[in-house]
Amino acid sequence: MSHTLAVHTVDNLPGGEARARRITPRHETPYRVVVHGLRHFCEKLPGLLTNDAWDVRDRSRHSPAELAQLVRELRNCDLIFSWGGRLDMGPFLWAAKSLGTPKIVIFWCGSDVLRARTLLSTRQIDPWIARQIHWAASPILAEEVRSMEIDCEFVQASFVEAVRDPKPLPGDFSVLAFLPRVDAAEIYGGDRVLNIAKALPSVRFKLIGLHPGQEIQVPPNVSVHQWTADPRPLYEDSTVLLRPVRHDAGISFMVLEALSHGRHVLYTYPVPGGIQIGSVEEAVKQIEHLRVLHDSGSLPLNCEGIKAVKQTYSRDVVRQELHTRWEEIICS
Repeated sequence: MSHTLAVHTVDNLPGGEARARRITPRHETPYRVVVHGLRHFCEKLPGLLTNDAWDVRDRSRHSPAELAQLVRELRNCDLIFSWGGRLDMGPFLWAAKSLGTPKIVIFWCGSDVLRARTLLSTRQIDPWIARQIHWAASPILAEEVRSMEIDCEFVQASFVEAVRDPKPLPGDFSVLAFLPRVDAAEIYGGDRVLNIAKALPSVRFKLIGLHPGQEIQVPPNVSVHQWTADPRPLYEDSTVLLRPVRHDAGISFMVLEALSHGRHVLYTYPVPGGIQIGSVEEAVKQIEHLRVLHDSGSLPLNCEGIKAVKQTYSRDVVRQELHTRWEEIICS
């Protein structure tokens, strides 16, 4: 496989810092990248990143035929991108090590850090894993990984499709919240959502994400909706997205989708265009303030959130960033 590298200077990095960055390669065959890990995210990457210069393959499924393909590709790929952080080997990383895959990026998100901390109480970090390249889905997650004595960098990999013409805020004020599993209510702040709803009995709340067979007791002003592959109507019918998590995947895709629709977002973590909240009381205060503005007719679309998605979290921005960083690793 023949690769020739081109270099240019980027002048618009945070703080005005400029440094040499590799750009789209000039080579005879595409770079081959295997992505593995959380299926919901891995499935998105080939469509985002594959072009004439990049052959990106999702191998997050584990059928016998796909496992056979995976073994072949681990021998011949330029890079593995493993969406899911860990401190122990596991079958996939064991296979990558055994087959001599040269370059591996381990991407931390979600509850990976919580699992890793539990593991550290009984065993040490595998030295081979510690030597790999570690990225995290948010600055806070990167800090948490570094606290376990692993070198880790935040790399923006969350992306959404920018909404071309966001619909106006609905006439009825309402709050949208997310809970995928009852047994994960503490992590996702499900109890916080219900306490906030109880404190605001005249506000309509919609709780989405639960799958059939799961039940949860809710106040009268909360309606429960099952998970849907197309949440667009729920965003369009909502004024506010409430995300009072205790630990998140990094920068929530749902947060970015709501911002792209011009909805107002209350989130545990700082995000451009969103409102950071640190407690139930603070969330209640912010929702009351937004409702007052709404009732007076002076609550506009969240234009700052729409702008943030276009500038930082759009497909084009994330594609360029990942291509550039992946190429730097492959050619190093």
